[in-house]
Amino acid sequence: MNEQTQLEKINDPEWYERLIEDCRSIIVESEFTSRWSLVDGYHQLGIRILEEHDNFERSKIYGKDLVSKIATSVGKSDRTIWYAIQFAKKYPDLDKLPEGKSTSWRTVVNKYLPDSERNKTDKEYHEHDWEEKLICKVCGLVKNDL
Repeated sequence: MNEQTQLEKINDPEWYERLIEDCRSIIVESEFTSRWSLVDGYHQLGIRILEEHDNFERSKIYGKDLVSKIATSVGKSDRTIWYAIQFAKKYPDLDKLPEGKSTSWRTVVNKYLPDSERNKTDKEYHEHDWEEKLICKVCGLVKNDL
């Protein structure tokens, strides 16, 4: 393209509007993909932890400290790990999430998880009985075995 043609193109309002629309579409799509990827990732994290905890022998070994140990090892807060677990428990099938793929992790935490989970401090999470009524808070053993 010669210099004159390039200047004409840059000054063409229709060309510029198409460029801006394409740029906006790229931004919107990448933001959507990013938000959903985070939701999906935390869901997978929660499912994975729940699968491991369902292994009876390991649940006796790790007991109540599993969440805290995982959080420390992966560089996340106990609270974030708890959110992931509670999210996976409440929505084992992501297709059942009310807002579907148009939701964000923040929305999941603030709108779809129980208030009691959101109001805990990080310290309370490692003391919490995350497999409600199945794990002893004192010794970490499965209560059915006591």
